[in-house]
Amino acid sequence: MEQLESTYLLHILSDRVEKIVTVAASFDWTWTDNDLPSLCEAQGWEVVRRTSDTALLRTDHMADRPEAYWSEWDLGGVRDVIMVVTDKVDTSDAQAAQELLGEFDRLVNRFTAVLGSPRSAQWGPEPKVLWDRTNVVVRLFLLDGYINLYLVNPAYQEWLDTPEVFRTYD
Repeated sequence: MEQLESTYLLHILSDRVEKIVTVAASFDWTWTDNDLPSLCEAQGWEVVRRTSDTALLRTDHMADRPEAYWSEWDLGGVRDVIMVVTDKVDTSDAQAAQELLGEFDRLVNRFTAVLGSPRSAQWGPEPKVLWDRTNVVVRLFLLDGYINLYLVNPAYQEWLDTPEVFRTYD
């Protein structure tokens, strides 16, 4: 019975996480602070705390850490919105780790239906998948027993992907 409850919770999270990505994919991003109020409204989130270069957002998903973080890019504009989308799983428990990997695979399939084929995918115990859109880059990865979701400014991702530019940054 416990296994079914856990799986059921993960399916509910999958629906909510897919909604986050669907909204992000159709959102009219400018990657400036002007996006924050309308993104929160579109996602059903609220700003809990704001500083000059970050914002803590309360989301509607039911993970251990039900918040998202909005980060400014010190070269200008917004860098990304990051969040964990599952409860922490003890990956030393083989069955729990397998369930988490299964959920990751389900999210990849759902995201691919919304975003198209990923640009890159790395599989294994800590998988990573990246989708490029003209308005947003979506990164999904498993780390430290959590599935993490990043909504990334395409200009920031391009900067990260350009080693000669990235290396010259102080």
